[in-house]
Amino acid sequence: MKAGPALRDFVVIFSLSVVCSTACAAGATRDWNEYPAVLQLTTNEDVFAIGDPHGDLDRLTGVLLAAGLIATAPSAPDQVKWAGGKSVLVITGDLIDKGSDSLGVIALLRKLQSDAASRGGQVIISMGNHEAEFLAEPTGKKTRDFAAELKEAGLDPTDVANCNGDLGEFLCNLPIAVRVNNWFFSHGGNTKNRTIPELSAAIEAGFDKDGFASTELIGHNSILEARLNKKGPHGLPWFYNGDADTDPQKLLAKYAKKLGVGHLVQGHQPGKVKFPDKRNREEYTFFQRYGLLFLIDSGMSSGIEESDSMGGAMRIKNGNRAVVICANRTQKTLWERKTNFDHQTKECGEKP
Repeated sequence: MKAGPALRDFVVIFSLSVVCSTACAAGATRDWNEYPAVLQLTTNEDVFAIGDPHGDLDRLTGVLLAAGLIATAPSAPDQVKWAGGKSVLVITGDLIDKGSDSLGVIALLRKLQSDAASRGGQVIISMGNHEAEFLAEPTGKKTRDFAAELKEAGLDPTDVANCNGDLGEFLCNLPIAVRVNNWFFSHGGNTKNRTIPELSAAIEAGFDKDGFASTELIGHNSILEARLNKKGPHGLPWFYNGDADTDPQKLLAKYAKKLGVGHLVQGHQPGKVKFPDKRNREEYTFFQRYGLLFLIDSGMSSGIEESDSMGGAMRIKNGNRAVVICANRTQKTLWERKTNFDHQTKECGEKP
């Protein structure tokens, strides 16, 4: 496995340190060289992606088991063992809120990250809008579930959001997006037709001005918050760029090319997504369109009461094939280069 320059000494990224001369929630400082906005990695190994665990430790564990990334369910989150060999796992954010055990999800993924590194694998945990919004406003309504959980555990939410302590340091240094080979992973998807250096510079500048409250992070059409429904620009998904006459395929291809990749993977929204030809994504499913856009938030958390999804992982094999592996052990190929399906969907319900 060869790491790009931005991932120098990436195997020790779990050992986080940050200096906050002022409150991270209000005027954060971050070493962008040590903790870049966009992590970049080149690998010959399989790549797995999981979106939006949202505080559901049990369902996240079930997905990891089905994907073969762990061999047995741990007795406690910090006892988890990596079984994925040299594979790479990308978590596309929203570890917290909705479910009842955000701290358990974080503890499991952090331990899995360190154990994978010791065994030749890698676990990359990126930021979601819920993490960014908590760090921007720890007493806000949207992240009150996590704040309440912190208080119950004897932790001060504001102190954590100010990047203090082990947990605060971890959350404040999460990457905003990840490029692995020809695949680009982010929480909300919208890069606004920028190169990776341009995107990174915009995130850094916004952060240096407004901290985690930057519109580059949590603005309505940002990389962490952009919508795939009528809450997007002019009531349209972000890939229309606010114009109903836009061809989504052409826009997505343009954005991917600008990033220097072939595929965009995002979490953030599990709901229905409409396309002009009516080949729509149904809610709580894995979905790909044009071989360009891959939606991996299946509403796996039991905190989402209207969803019966048990969750799943997307496995990318040799960059040429993407397969969904559901927690219930069913599988389906979403995309493969030789056939280049226009669209595919997979529901990860409770029963096979």
